[in-house]
Amino acid sequence: MESPSTTRSSFPAGLLETVVGELLEPIEFLSDDDVEQEVDVAAPPSVSRGPEAKVVLVVEDDDAIRELIVRGLGTRFTVFEAADGAIAHGMLERMSPPDAIVCDVTMPRVDGLQLAREIKKIERLRSIPIVFLTARNSTMDIVSGINAGARHYLTKPFKLKELLDKVTAVAK
Repeated sequence: MESPSTTRSSFPAGLLETVVGELLEPIEFLSDDDVEQEVDVAAPPSVSRGPEAKVVLVVEDDDAIRELIVRGLGTRFTVFEAADGAIAHGMLERMSPPDAIVCDVTMPRVDGLQLAREIKKIERLRSIPIVFLTARNSTMDIVSGINAGARHYLTKPFKLKELLDKVTAVAK
């Protein structure tokens, strides 16, 4: 294992400080009342493949992209959806843990990185594999995503088959 000083020197100047700084940002989740007003957490999934199917939660703020992802993943999985990280966090508190989460990074209120870090703090949720699907594609963005707990980091535009393959691989 590399020492911290060796690891630090392998990052571009300022990258580690920026990533650590992101970890210190306060997170504002919705209250229980706010979540219940925004989403019916007892609602059925957007797409259901039956009781034996693996379950995926899609977290994406762009309605058109979320619909595309839900329809694509719905060919293999039971899919729930959330329009941002705050809603997803509320859903995860109330539902059985999904087998995988597909999450955008840049979203209002609670972004994907914040959501992933919170998920990893909660014992019953920390083993859920996260696949980030985002337009953010710099080296710093990818490092931040992996450090937040992502199993895979895909960038937009994306190929639906590649997303299906990644989610199928992690949702076992």
